[in-house]
Amino acid sequence: MKAVRLLEYGGQLVFDEIPKPAIARDEILVKIKSTAVNHVDLVKASGTARQVLPIDLPWIPGHEFSGVVEEIGSDVAAYAPGDAVFGATSGMGAYAEYAAVKAAVIAKKPSNLSFEEAASVPVAAQTAWHGILTHGHLEKGQTILIHGGAGAVGAYAVQLASHVAATVIATASRDDEAYLNSIGASQVIDYREAQFEKVLRDKVDVVFDLVGGDTQKRSFLVLKEGGYLISAIQPVSQEEAAKHRVTGAMMRLAPSGDVLARIARLLEEGTIRPDVATVYPLQDAAQAWKDIAGNLPGVHGMSPSGRGEARRRSHGKIVLRVASGEHEIRTRAHELYLARGAQSGRELEDWLQAERELMAEPRRAD
Repeated sequence: MKAVRLLEYGGQLVFDEIPKPAIARDEILVKIKSTAVNHVDLVKASGTARQVLPIDLPWIPGHEFSGVVEEIGSDVAAYAPGDAVFGATSGMGAYAEYAAVKAAVIAKKPSNLSFEEAASVPVAAQTAWHGILTHGHLEKGQTILIHGGAGAVGAYAVQLASHVAATVIATASRDDEAYLNSIGASQVIDYREAQFEKVLRDKVDVVFDLVGGDTQKRSFLVLKEGGYLISAIQPVSQEEAAKHRVTGAMMRLAPSGDVLARIARLLEEGTIRPDVATVYPLQDAAQAWKDIAGNLPGVHGMSPSGRGEARRRSHGKIVLRVASGEHEIRTRAHELYLARGAQSGRELEDWLQAERELMAEPRRAD
């Protein structure tokens, strides 16, 4: 099978042929349709965090995917070949045509999402779920402050918090205010122009930290006694937490098929929605990495390329599309998208909508 691999820390990504993985009794072999790009892949590849984020070289990146079940292990009963699924990887990465994954960490793909949209969901949405609900214990009527609200994780946190009827305050840039308001934020604080602790009149029940550093330290000042400061970025000072009589914790994602299935239902209902910035073919993974490298200076020895839609949008995931037999549909979708005339700023969304419509058409029997 074709796969993208890293042969050495700080090296270049290579696109080459490797054996298809074998599956264990509790695993599923998935034919990958799409996978998403995450910052943590660049950090791992650089080797700068190898003490806490080691990888076995040669290494296939990719922590999330969407695809179709190709084969199931003898202990797997919940899935069958042909099922459309999405989820997180459990071992080898998803920058490949096939991946062997644990059945316990995947779920059925939402029927209303394209494979590209579905691939952008598992890591960010589950991180947000566990951050604000599992660890933050956010409840109806409470107030939450989300730092980095326009990022992939932050956007799901805003939507999930709004779904449980909490008041949502987010820090972000002014450019993202309209976007965040549209997905559930009642207040957006421009971190470049104001200090959130001076803007907030009342203290909050939960802070979800996706920024770290000084932002995290100042967050103790706006938390109610008994509140929660949950970080997905760095450890939380237990000394400061005790001083302010709050609970502080750093969370790590533990993928769960049950949680992902609940997220899938919310996606199908339209309660929450995915956000895809741009789509690259798998073989252009190196270019996709360059497009997000600007957010991680010095990581993997890259500098921002200035190319691609992702460089012009501050939110949304970059997705890699794995080659498949669906090129004809994709071509027809592009033709339909051009015929309709895309709205400015909605080019990718209109193309994916056209693709979903064509995928839903009855297949002709040959």
